[in-house]
Amino acid sequence: MRLLIHLGLEAVRILAKVVSTASDSPGASTSAVIVHYRTPVETVRAARAVAETAPAADLVVVDNASGDDVAERLRREVPSARVLREAANRGYGAACNRGARETSRPYILLLNSDAFVGPGAVAALEAALDADPKAAAAGPRLRNPDGTLQPSIRRLPTPWRVFCESAGLAFLSGGREPFSGHSATRQNHDAPRAVEALMGAALLARRSAFEEVGGFDESFFFYAEETDLMARWRDRGWSVLFEPRAEAVHEGGKSSGDTLFGQLHASLARYTRKHRGAAAAALVRAMLGAGAVARYAVALVTPGETGRRRRARYRAALAGPSR
Repeated sequence: MRLLIHLGLEAVRILAKVVSTASDSPGASTSAVIVHYRTPVETVRAARAVAETAPAADLVVVDNASGDDVAERLRREVPSARVLREAANRGYGAACNRGARETSRPYILLLNSDAFVGPGAVAALEAALDADPKAAAAGPRLRNPDGTLQPSIRRLPTPWRVFCESAGLAFLSGGREPFSGHSATRQNHDAPRAVEALMGAALLARRSAFEEVGGFDESFFFYAEETDLMARWRDRGWSVLFEPRAEAVHEGGKSSGDTLFGQLHASLARYTRKHRGAAAAALVRAMLGAGAVARYAVALVTPGETGRRRRARYRAALAGPSR
């Protein structure tokens, strides 16, 4: 009898150790959701980085009706990834919501296809959320492909901040107050801390906070959907953390590019109308339009590829959403 009791206790200890080890594995608390739209090489790279650096993560790729071979590529190169197909491209936020609905872990890694996490990044973001139960999300320090810092700490847009960016005051002031903008703002990217907002290229969200506010507002097709989400979290008393001990590389523009620049302006106006009213939204649209006209005029006399890209960007802004 004593032998049986001893064996039983030993089995319990072994089981507890196995469970503890599994829960300590990078990604064990995380469902990773990568949104794909016609970027098969980048999407496979993003999925592979999650699989290699956080092997315990539940990995999902939401295909926004791309019509390409990403599913076959993932089967060959990242077999742990599940592919969820959308019948139509309903936008980034809608795809993230689909991925969140079809997963169940307490944290959701929302990842652009043109971003990939570095070693230890998912574990560091999980640790940040574990340590602060009132944090809705944590974001990593972003790097450009050449290794330089990609500023990712943002502020929530206001008409004044939009004006400062559109008029070039934020650029001329180096992002310093009182002329700093919502994205063009001087911030410390070396210290972990709570911030107003982050670029959404890579973000670990607490599922309970995500579901409390209903996930992404799907009326935002592209751009500003993460800003709106963070504003709603802030209204509910949640915080957003910047965690520089986690790093990710963000290439930027692969699935959108300059032709969707008009969508950025439309989304900023939509955000302003939702959070500050119709009059503020009309003012923001006017400021964004005036800024685009001025920049297009400068681009007309800018030579080479730089001028061509800027002209395409501001033509798109003046034309409005391509959707």
